[in-house]
Amino acid sequence: MTIEKKNPGNLAPPIGRYRHLSVIPAGHDILAIAGQVGVDLDGNLPATVEEQLENALKNIERILESEGLDVSSVFKINIWLAEEIDMDRYVAAWRAFHNDDPPATMFAYVARLIRPEYLCEIEAWAARPATG
Repeated sequence: MTIEKKNPGNLAPPIGRYRHLSVIPAGHDILAIAGQVGVDLDGNLPATVEEQLENALKNIERILESEGLDVSSVFKINIWLAEEIDMDRYVAAWRAFHNDDPPATMFAYVARLIRPEYLCEIEAWAARPATG
């Protein structure tokens, strides 16, 4: 499957590691991945936004794996943080996740998430060839 991830030439380049546009070829299923918070496999929630971000990205990878997919199938990500993040750690985690092929992305700071202890929530959209 080839999701086309691109930056059209008729607008300014992205201000970070993302693409302005993802194009899904005809004949694909769209998978909507609910917002993932930073809870680990054992249900533990780390105290820092950086650790929560890393866990949320790992949770998305696990969901993709459950469907036989990897991060290359992700065409859109929305990231909400309720606390300022160390940008060096963010960039490292983000680059490790998308393997230098970032999808269309939205990143926002918000006043708070559904529970005050949640400092990060990430929603993802992925595509796979339709099976019939």
